[in-house]
Amino acid sequence: MDALWSQALALLQEQLAPQLYDAWIKPLRPAPGGDGSRLLLLAPSTFALDRVQSRFRNDIEQAVVALAGDGVKIAFQVDGNPARPESAPATVTTSREEEPPPLPRDRDKQETGLDPRYTFESFVVGGCNQFVHAAAARVAELPAKAYNPLFIHGGVGLGKTHIMQAIGNRLQQTRPELKILYISSEKFMLQLINSLRFQRVFDFKENFRSVDILLVDDIQFIAGKKATQEEFFHTFNALFEANKQIVLTSDSFPNEIEHLEERLRSRLRMGLVADMQPPELETRVAILKKKAAMEGLDLQDDVAFFLAEAIHSNVRDLIGALIRVSAYASLTRQPVTMGLVRTSMREMTRQPERQEPLSIERIQETVATFYRVQMADLHSTTRARAISRPRQIAMFLCKQFTAHSYPEIGRQFGGKDHTTVLYAVEKIEEEKMRNPQLAQELDTLSGQLRKNT
Repeated sequence: MDALWSQALALLQEQLAPQLYDAWIKPLRPAPGGDGSRLLLLAPSTFALDRVQSRFRNDIEQAVVALAGDGVKIAFQVDGNPARPESAPATVTTSREEEPPPLPRDRDKQETGLDPRYTFESFVVGGCNQFVHAAAARVAELPAKAYNPLFIHGGVGLGKTHIMQAIGNRLQQTRPELKILYISSEKFMLQLINSLRFQRVFDFKENFRSVDILLVDDIQFIAGKKATQEEFFHTFNALFEANKQIVLTSDSFPNEIEHLEERLRSRLRMGLVADMQPPELETRVAILKKKAAMEGLDLQDDVAFFLAEAIHSNVRDLIGALIRVSAYASLTRQPVTMGLVRTSMREMTRQPERQEPLSIERIQETVATFYRVQMADLHSTTRARAISRPRQIAMFLCKQFTAHSYPEIGRQFGGKDHTTVLYAVEKIEEEKMRNPQLAQELDTLSGQLRKNT
């Protein structure tokens, strides 16, 4: 049974968020002995046992069935000789569906948060981003000596996250001894909240102030949040005085971020401030050609120019158009021709009509109908996968199609707090990349929502 459980752990590690896997699944161990038809898993405490059975039993059973069929039964029991004491506070209760640990338990093993796909090699340089690219490359060559902080600003979908993470990925290769951390400002705020709640403020401070390279995405989201701004101000000062590199991105120039404390605003602009502009036609074509080559897609010049002329808002929409064309060609088993492109892109190239914004209620109704659940189920606290899954998908779509904040979305789902919504959005975002069926369902739902606006 040890070998079976080791294989099941590998599957579960791929399916679950790292913080959930480390906190609840990894501590489980199989009981010795057995006749091969029963897998008895030992939990380190009663608290852990209750949590695993209520939240992760289905995930574990599905992993074991996938490996050994339905001939192996799963049972759970408290370990009579646990390897380590219970670490979760038994006095804390919560109504949240998911509750990730507030901070990594082992800072030295903490993940960087970097996406390996975002590199300088995969970044297309053009007149719109040449200055930013040069500055980022210089920082990656001489961290904390060239431009510190480096503040990159520009509109949505222009590649700010890509070029920022390219710095981290390059340094991870050339300077593996450095501690690198990429994080969004919303996650920074969430970790601060959890550190206050679980009385781990010292761990929080130590976690962020011990890194060599801090990469913070969308810093504008901390505006108006007094406690978060206060902590980030002191984190910034501690790193800067220790000669550590700081890289920040925002959708606005520091002076244009409303409700930001002046002392923090001055810190953001004290280094190099570089802006990214929308890509010109030639750069858009180059982006499409490079992405197509990476995906093994034969993209003719006339098709690339047609897409580049039709989609000029940002790089993200441009890549989305290419993915749509590629998927359409694959599903219909046709070559990528101008006729196929015009058919698959008809909706995206049509002149937009004045539309009413989607409401959260409308998104909930669409999701409930699609998955054959009741609206009341989406507002409930039921954790059954048949209900929690559509609920998470609805939360994800609300974030994609509306301008509502995480707390506002949570209130429309039966009073869930913002961490529940944040977890749902991140989980669906991660899973859709490796689950084609989910990606197809999301595409279908997105199409229905666009038609109904």
